[in-house]
Parts: sequence; structure tokens; C-alpha cells
Amino acid sequence: MKYYEIKGGLPLEGEYHVKGAKNAALPILAATICKGGVHEIFGCPHIEDVVSMVEILRSLGAKVTWQEDCLVVDSRTLSETSISEDLMAKLRSSVFLMGSLLARAGCATIRKPGGCRIGKRPMDLHMRGLRDLGFQVVEDGEKITCTGRGRGGRIFLPYPSVGATENLMMAALSGNGITVIENCAKEPEIVDLQGFLCSCGYRVHGAGTSVITIVGGGWCHDAMYFIMEDRIEAATYMMALAGTGGNGILEGVREEFLFPVKQVLLNMGVRIKSYEDRMEIIGPKRGLLQSPGKVITAPYPGFPTDCQPQLLTLASVAEGETMIREEIFDNRFTHEKDLKKMGANVETYGKNAIIKGVASLKGTSVTAQDLRGGAALVLAGLMADGVTEIKDIYHIERGYEALEDGIGKLGGQIEKKEKR
Repeated sequence: MKYYEIKGGLPLEGEYHVKGAKNAALPILAATICKGGVHEIFGCPHIEDVVSMVEILRSLGAKVTWQEDCLVVDSRTLSETSISEDLMAKLRSSVFLMGSLLARAGCATIRKPGGCRIGKRPMDLHMRGLRDLGFQVVEDGEKITCTGRGRGGRIFLPYPSVGATENLMMAALSGNGITVIENCAKEPEIVDLQGFLCSCGYRVHGAGTSVITIVGGGWCHDAMYFIMEDRIEAATYMMALAGTGGNGILEGVREEFLFPVKQVLLNMGVRIKSYEDRMEIIGPKRGLLQSPGKVITAPYPGFPTDCQPQLLTLASVAEGETMIREEIFDNRFTHEKDLKKMGANVETYGKNAIIKGVASLKGTSVTAQDLRGGAALVLAGLMADGVTEIKDIYHIERGYEALEDGIGKLGGQIEKKEKR
């Protein structure tokens, strides 16, 4: 059993180069099978979710090799259109392979991803959209089978779901019609998926707005693509620097993708300086962090749900009272109990969390329940007095590449250890 041991209370200082985006790499890797070809995807983070995606692609018959931070995917040898239940369980976001398999073969079989610790992730929007595109969707218990070719037309998403937007973008590549998807999610990672598809020769435009247009059919060619930086990893490091009273520079970031997080941190008394692709974070001295007031998570460009657990931890030592309302997932306060063990004053009521700042947290033994909640506990350990032990760090490793190395470069006292 691997765990982190953190000696807290030290300000982080130094420079860190942000890795490639998990939430861009996964759909782009899925898109490599839309048509047979050899694609080079640069900037892929070495994280467990990417490893799981590679395993799924190989199970479908694709050849995938690592070359440092580049994944070379040869999808010409694709031979399967069904993803096993075991592989689906490893990577819930693998549902958008349904869209790429439909684009490639006109058939896809997956299993429902079900719920997880942060709440249910229903497939209703995906299936409704696919039916509107002209595909046949058959549910048999937990198994979903889709067949057919897209017929084009206009479809409307009742909610701007990231996964459904990505799935439908790829599925719409089949057939020869023109598809217009309205009320799309606007996340930068969707713009990155469009960038990859266009680099392959597909005709897709509008990503980043509420309306995306896809022209089906066309000729596809091999592509070399560099994925965007991970704005959630960047935000996590921003809050780690802020919470420890540190002073550090993040490299390879774009301010516009981090604007809602930046505004909240500025309200808390953090100083932030931006220079092209670099951001300098200067946290207030210990005890001088201020409450941001009320923060509500929302689809992009609102405050990201993937940064909410980290903010909750930061607010636990901020002067005053903070209210956080979680509007995306129905169970995203998973680290509340562990924060209380560390001395935080936190109460949750359904979608709402009320945090009254305390002078300091105290190190103790805690357990990561999910990816972002686990990262939030790392922040708590860095901010706390004494030693914190975080168990079940495999959750954290799903989305952060060698977090212990990154924190270590900034002077944090963190070690990954193993109990036998």
C-alpha cells in the first residue's frame, strides 16, 4: 500500500512546469481511432488514467507505444468494437470511446460507468444525443450497444455536458451529413479535441462556443499534435503555493484558462503576476489568508468543480466564513471528515459547505477517497503543523504525474512510501 508522508508548515518556493492536460489527453487518445492512422500525441502525462486508456486502445487492437511524453497510436489494426466491463471500471471517462468507435466502425458496445464517490455520471445525455443523430441505441442491463451512421441535422443538449459534447463530436464524423450541436460545453479541452480532429483533416468548428458544427465523412490523415496544459494541475499548485505562504512560478500556463481560479485567489489576498506563459504566485504570510466569501461551481468559464475540493481546504485556514456551493456533482465533499480530523471547521448541507477558518491544521492520518479530494488532502498536509499520512494515493495518481516530485521541486517535504 503506497502512501504519502508530508511534513507541513513550510512555504513552497521555486518553479514548476505544468504537465499536459488529463482531460484533453483522454478524449484525444480516443479520437485517434476515428479512422485508421498513425498519430503522435505529445505532452501526454504519465498518469494512471492515461495508462488505462492505453490499455483500452490496445484491447481494441490498436498499437500504442510511449516515447518519453509522446504516445504513438497506430489505429490501423483496430479489430474490436466492444470494451470490457473490467476496463470500463478502470476508466469511467472511457464512455466517449463510444463516439470514436461509431465514427470508425458504425458499432460500439460499452458498459455503463455507474456512479463513483463524487456522484452519479448518467449516460442519458449521451444516448439521447446519439439517437437524435440517427444511431440505434439498445440498453441491456449495464450494457449499451450503438449502431448506425450519423444522419446530420441539429441537436440540442439539455445540459452542457463535457463528455456528451465530446462523444457527439466524434460520432457525428460518421456518415456524410452536417451536424450542428447546440448548448455545448465550452471547456478548453473541447477546443483541444477540435484542434486534433482538424489536424487530422476533419471539418469541425465552433468549439469553445455553445454551437459546434461537424461535417461528416471526408478524408483523414495522420497527425502530430501537442495537447494543452493541465489547468486543473496548475490551479492545484497555485493553491498549494497560496496556502503555504509560498512564492513560486508556474511555467507553461495560460492565464485565460485560469481566470476564475485567479479571481478567487486574488479575493483571498494572494498576489498573482502573469507573463505570457508564466504565472508567479505569492501567498500571504501564514494566518493572513482571507475568505473568498461565496463560491459556486459552474461549467466553464465558471469556477471549475475539479478545483472545488482544493479551495475548500484553502478556505479552512482563511480568516472569516466561506460558503461553497457545488452545482456539478452531488457528492464532492468527500474529504470533509478528514479535514475535520485535522482541525478544520467544516459543515456540509447537501450541495453547500460552510467553512469557518481556523488558525492552523494539525497533521494526522487521512485517506484519499477520490482524485481531487485526495489532492486537496495533500494541500492540507502541506499547510498543517506536524506530519500527515495520506493513504490510498492511487486515486491521486490517476490525475497527477509524480505529485511528490512536483511538490518536492518547490521545497515541500513529501515522500511516497510503501507499507508491506
